[in-house]
Amino acid sequence: MKKKKYLIATAGKFHHFELAKAIYKKNQLTKIISGYPWFKLKKEGIPRNLVSPFGLIRIMREPLIKQILFKNMDDLLNIYHHKKIDEIALNIINENDDIDIFFAQSKSSFLSGQKFRKNGKLVVCDRTSTHINFQNEILKEEYESLNLNYKPIKEWYLEREKNSYENADLILVPSNFVKKTFSKDLDKKIEVLEFGVNNKVFFRNENIKKSDTFFDVLFLASKSVRKGLHYALEAFEKFKHPKKRLHVVGSNTSDKYFFEKKLQSQNIIVYGHVNHSKLNDIINRCHVYVLPSLEDGFAVSILQVAAAGCPVIVTENTGSGDFVRRSNSGFVVPIRNVGSIVDKLTHLADNKELLEELSYNGQNYSKKNDWDLYFEKLETIIEKFSSK
Repeated sequence: MKKKKYLIATAGKFHHFELAKAIYKKNQLTKIISGYPWFKLKKEGIPRNLVSPFGLIRIMREPLIKQILFKNMDDLLNIYHHKKIDEIALNIINENDDIDIFFAQSKSSFLSGQKFRKNGKLVVCDRTSTHINFQNEILKEEYESLNLNYKPIKEWYLEREKNSYENADLILVPSNFVKKTFSKDLDKKIEVLEFGVNNKVFFRNENIKKSDTFFDVLFLASKSVRKGLHYALEAFEKFKHPKKRLHVVGSNTSDKYFFEKKLQSQNIIVYGHVNHSKLNDIINRCHVYVLPSLEDGFAVSILQVAAAGCPVIVTENTGSGDFVRRSNSGFVVPIRNVGSIVDKLTHLADNKELLEELSYNGQNYSKKNDWDLYFEKLETIIEKFSSK
C-alpha cells in the first residue's frame, strides 16, 4: 500500500511538531507550515526544507498578546496571520500533486482546504479546543462572575472556525468532552484521538527526590481565567498543611493584572519561561498537579506531568477525564468546585501510599502513549474516512 503524504498547517507549534516528527520518521511528511520563526523551530529536528516558517506576525504580536489594551490590534494581526498561513498552504498545494492528506489547525485552511477537497483529497480539521461557541459562552459567563471585562471572540474567528468544520472531511478532536460540545449534525465527521507525550523529554527522574518536609503543588498552564488559576489559588489557600508550596509555571496573559496580587505570597513560587529540561525537573519535585480549567480540549500538560510521575487533580473540562480515569493517575473534579480540590489535596497529603500508586500508574501508562502511537491511530482513522 502506498504511503500517504502529509501537509500540516499550524499558526504556532502546539502538538503539531510532535506529530510532524512522527510522520517524518515514516518518510511521509511533505511539509509543515508554522506561524513561528525558524529560530524557534530549528531545534525540533525537522529538516529546514520540510518547514515553511512564517514568524513575522508572531514576533510583532509578542508585546501585544499579554496586554488587554491592545487586544483589538492583536486580533487584527492574528487574523492576518491565519490568512497568511492559509495562503502559504494554498501555494504549496498548487505546487505539489503528491500530497494526500492536508492536516490543518482550525482557522488555517479556508481557501487551501477548499482547493484540496476539489482535488479529491482528504482535509483534516484539527480542533484542539471545544466548539468555539461553547468556548465563547463559558468564558463570558466566568469573566462576568468575576466582574472582569470580557471581550467576546470576534465574529471573524467564529465564522472562520465554523467554515473549517463545514469544509473538512474529518474533524479531529482530542477528547470526548470536546466532541460533546459540537452539534449532532457533525457527529459523522468527528473522531476522537487523544494526544501523545514525548517520553524522552518528560519522565520520572529517579535522581530527583520529592521533599519529605514540604508538600509541593504544581500549576502548569498559562496564568489565565480560562485555565482556572483563580480556583487553584483559592484551593491552595484553603488547603490546611503546615509546609505547603505552590509552584506556578506558565506564561502571562491579558489576565495578569487580575492575578498580580493573588500570586504575591511567601509560599507561592512563580516561574518565568522554563525550557522542557528544567520543566521536567520541576514536575519531578512536585507531589501533585492541579488544573481547574473552565475549558480545554485536552491539556497536554496533564500527559507531561503524568509521564513524570506527578498525580493530577483536574476538572472534566480539561478534556482529560477519560485519560485520568483509564490510567488511574489522579482525580477528576467538577469545574468551579474548590471544595473538591481541597478534599483531594488533603487526601493525597495524608496518604503517601496512594500518591506513590498514582505516580507509578501515570508513568507506566505514559510509556506506551507516545506520538508514534498517535500517528498510527491517526493513519487508521484516515484510512476509514478515505474509504468513504
